[in-house]
Amino acid sequence: MNFLWYSVQDALSKVSPVAYIDMLDGDSEGHIRFHTPDDAKAVSDVRAELQKEHSWALEILSGDHEQRYWQKILVDRQVKLNRPREKKRGTEKLISKAEKIILTRAKEATKHIRFQED
Repeated sequence: MNFLWYSVQDALSKVSPVAYIDMLDGDSEGHIRFHTPDDAKAVSDVRAELQKEHSWALEILSGDHEQRYWQKILVDRQVKLNRPREKKRGTEKLISKAEKIILTRAKEATKHIRFQED
């Protein structure tokens, strides 16, 4: 079953405030982080109700599974930080912005407005 992260957040926020949802729209599984362990415990306590209503299988990560998840977070963060990005500065940045504006205005100017006569 595929889920939308915001529907998961809405449902779980009714029980405990959600700190972060680590899943993409359409994923069949993901990780939800809460602000405190007590918040996660509160969601775990109503697990049966959530299972009936949404058909979700919930579990609190602990031990090796929790360590692997935190390792995944660190790896994802490093990938994001090491991603090459194009930095434009000074006049180069201004020129590229001006070119974008000129292109959008040119596209607007080439649109034809047609009036229908009755």
